[in-house]
Amino acid sequence: MTIIPEIVRWLVYSILHRILHGRCDKAIFRSAPPKETESFCWIFCSTIGELNACKLLIQHYCSTGKVLLLTDREIYVDSFKSQFPMAEVAVADIDFRKTALTISRYPPHLAIVCEIPVLLHDAPCRLSYGVLRALKKYQVRICLVNGWLYGYKPACKQDYIEKLLFEQDYLNCFDILSVQTDEVKQVLISQGAYAHRVVVTGNMKYDNLNANLVLTAQTQELLDMLKHYNQLFVAGCVTDVWEYNFVVSAFVKARQNQPDLKLIIAPRHPEKPEQLAALVGILQQNILQYDFRSMIAASWQLKDVLIIDTFGELKAFYSIASLCYVGINHNILEPLSLGKSVAVLENWEPRYPSYPVFKIAESNSMIFLVESEEDLAEFLTQSAGNRYSSQKVLNKLQILSGAFSRNLEQISMLVSIKGN
Repeated sequence: MTIIPEIVRWLVYSILHRILHGRCDKAIFRSAPPKETESFCWIFCSTIGELNACKLLIQHYCSTGKVLLLTDREIYVDSFKSQFPMAEVAVADIDFRKTALTISRYPPHLAIVCEIPVLLHDAPCRLSYGVLRALKKYQVRICLVNGWLYGYKPACKQDYIEKLLFEQDYLNCFDILSVQTDEVKQVLISQGAYAHRVVVTGNMKYDNLNANLVLTAQTQELLDMLKHYNQLFVAGCVTDVWEYNFVVSAFVKARQNQPDLKLIIAPRHPEKPEQLAALVGILQQNILQYDFRSMIAASWQLKDVLIIDTFGELKAFYSIASLCYVGINHNILEPLSLGKSVAVLENWEPRYPSYPVFKIAESNSMIFLVESEEDLAEFLTQSAGNRYSSQKVLNKLQILSGAFSRNLEQISMLVSIKGN
């Protein structure tokens, strides 16, 4: 497709897009209009996962200027705002034309894409080439940080067409492509990225190993109450019905020896009613009493199970756990950074950005691998926390840190060059 000039390809695609989507409605904002003199650092984080991975970088730019956080999923807007109240938050819609409205409202001087997508539409998020193209029209510097490849196929025909037409153009919109591994770097170069723009900086997840919690008064009050229970099993990022069954069955088995054990479970997708309904059905089948986090009243008392159906609070609940389980293919660093004993299933998906962290933790005996409900139940009943030193785990993880400072240095050099 590079034989055909980009401007021609874009003209054809824009016509097709207009036919498909019609007129452009306003973008979705959650704040008052800024002053005309203000300029912003745009930071795109598709989900809480990317937000957490790049948290230190976001905090840095929030402390030094105005920030607009962008997500392609409206369900995360309130959580983003609660974690970074000093930032503005908007939704990057599938219709790239809304970006023009966003640019006029929040004029950017720098744009950062956190972790995904590195290749166009290769990850479970939506960031159109049209967004980056609009930014480049205004000569905005664009950086990708903590880059990781999923290798997904486009989710729909429109994404497939966009990827076919603009894959290399998308890559070369980035002034810096900062990635986690040399393998990712080589793939990007083979796909047409400018080699001098691709740099390996490591994984910024290792720079977030602190026990600091940013809590609302309501969450703090809830944690203070839960701390009175000395047997709390927190299962986070539990992915699907089969894993709900796995965790609940192990919990029921463990309670035969530990009747005071309580379960706090956080489904990966609480925004999906069918997922919550499936979990509730499993709890009812096992004759377990439960409550939803979002429905807790002032005089509430912990039942058998607490279902976390809110966003952005999982680390807070890990902090008061006796033992933890992390759903397959998700973030084990949060509970490890809090000194918790963590159990996980084997056979993680190598395409997920959590996989390198999992392999390092596995090879260094930082986590407890389980194969069955019986294994997890044994983990819950055999005082797993006494089997290793949490400080040794933290020391091993600390050695892997430093990606944040390397990324910040790369971006600062880029901005400095532009300034000159």
